[in-house]
Amino acid sequence: MKKLIIIAGIMLCCCGCADTTEIGDRAIIQLAAVDCEDGEYTLSALLFSAGGSGGELDVTQSNVIKVTGSGKTLGEAVKELSLIDGKEIYMSEAKLLVLGGGFEETDIISVVTMLNRDMRCSLNMPVCCAESASLLTDLQFTEGITAAEKPVDMIKNAYLSGVSPMTTVLDILSDSAGGRETLIPSFALAINGSGMTSSDDGRTASLNGARLISGGKLTQTADLGQTAGYMLLSGLADSVVLNITDDSGEYSCEAYHIDVDWENGVPTISADYRSRAGKPLSYAQERACHEQLQAAAMQGLELFRAGGGEDFTEK
Repeated sequence: MKKLIIIAGIMLCCCGCADTTEIGDRAIIQLAAVDCEDGEYTLSALLFSAGGSGGELDVTQSNVIKVTGSGKTLGEAVKELSLIDGKEIYMSEAKLLVLGGGFEETDIISVVTMLNRDMRCSLNMPVCCAESASLLTDLQFTEGITAAEKPVDMIKNAYLSGVSPMTTVLDILSDSAGGRETLIPSFALAINGSGMTSSDDGRTASLNGARLISGGKLTQTADLGQTAGYMLLSGLADSVVLNITDDSGEYSCEAYHIDVDWENGVPTISADYRSRAGKPLSYAQERACHEQLQAAAMQGLELFRAGGGEDFTEK
């Protein structure tokens, strides 16, 4: 029995070592952006080139390059990208997937399934969208070790503030299997990013809201207010950061223990409130926070219903 266990262990080790591709022969993708327009897929990727002695990976901004491949299928686009760079594509380290133009008509589920199954991208990889997916590959962010780090941090911070979703490949696949809609964050071009990117004209990208994936395709578009309201009504936001101005000035507080009650299809929000600076809130300040939270929920009501939230309104 011991001999059989040892032999099985050796066989597993041999199988695990079957891929002998050296790190220097791989194209390490950190951000992938996919467009599909006029029946053609375009895959734009920010990747590292191996540098230094011994084929070690030099994770610096200077080693980030953009490579683009295209084809009638996503597989063809990946293959062309590999041929251009001359290296095997490696996606398990990718930090962000951007969906761009054409996904109002093109199935998203097949794209994320292929990237996970065939390209080994992580199920925990965040997914967002932009009018043109190449927006985030063309801009070179100067903050962070990698070019993908800044937009991912923007998504995380907005999620922690309760104003935007943080959606992963697993979320999309799970929601699709369960017949549910998925909300993903959306980026747009902005001209207020002096110092954020290498652009001399201050061009950058900022979160401008979200979009729903329904039936495997991009549907409803939401601005920041509608997105925050949808987060409240759907329970995606455990807490929300509120900035209130009154006679005493501007202050920042947090709504938590959020609950939604429905009556005749109209939501009523209740929550506890606390100052982010540690100071107690007055009754008037808590009232102002409550009014802002309720207004946000009403902004997101139409999007919530469009995303299949009618069942919640019956409770």
